[in-house]
Amino acid sequence: MEIINIDNASYYYKAYNDDGTVGRAVGVENVTLSIEEGSFVALVGHNGCGKSTLAKLLNGLLVPASGKVTVCGMDTSDKNNIFEIRKNVGMVFQNPDNQMVASIVEEDVAFGPENLGVPQPQIVQRVNDALAQVGMSEYAKRSPHRLSGGQKQRIAIAGALAIQPKVLVLDESTAMLDPMGRREVLQVAHQLNRGGMTVILITHFMEEVLDCDSVAVMDGGTVVATGTPMQIFDNGTLLNRVGLRAPRTVELAHLLKNAGWNVTPDCVDARTLGGEVCLNLDQIK
Repeated sequence: MEIINIDNASYYYKAYNDDGTVGRAVGVENVTLSIEEGSFVALVGHNGCGKSTLAKLLNGLLVPASGKVTVCGMDTSDKNNIFEIRKNVGMVFQNPDNQMVASIVEEDVAFGPENLGVPQPQIVQRVNDALAQVGMSEYAKRSPHRLSGGQKQRIAIAGALAIQPKVLVLDESTAMLDPMGRREVLQVAHQLNRGGMTVILITHFMEEVLDCDSVAVMDGGTVVATGTPMQIFDNGTLLNRVGLRAPRTVELAHLLKNAGWNVTPDCVDARTLGGEVCLNLDQIK
């Protein structure tokens, strides 16, 4: 069942022309995209392609200048829907430090439900549940500013989970993290998705989309292609045009296949690829 529908949506930012007159810059333009409930969708593209603008359209932080965005059947342009929409779409942004509002982890996670007017006993339960979901229960009494980048983002995700959304949007949430921190955040995202939550991952790290259900590629403010990860990775012309490249394991698998090795074309993770290479070496011997 469809949980988000974007129908020919456009959004423009105010910009100034060289002569000082006011013009506009494209944020997103004529975007049409449907996201199924319970799916894990990656939105990829180079910097400035419109990914973050599109993310803000999903929970009413921005309203389309034309077209329509519908979340859980609610039109984001209707001000009467904004409160419910923002309860249903949790957002986690790029810099974890910019998302911290309290000096104690559990107080930070409680910020969202407190502002929604949730009764105190329910807030306590929501905070405990959210921290458990991201594996951070033991840090409840800690200062978030003393945590690692990956841990901070997991706290930010817990803060979003405490409002009990149906959709979690990760807007470049791994961009400022080291490899370990990125793995931590992605593991949490996939765990939440396996539990039934719809996850939208916005990233320019192509290896992060390997386990996604589908991928939407953006360029110049619009969606230029959609498909499974392997459908996107196999389209070298598209990737070159939008300034992206397939993960190294996928590139290596294709090179080996073209060189005559018996390697599965959709072999995408390093461990599986290594196993297939070893099998080929054994056959050569």
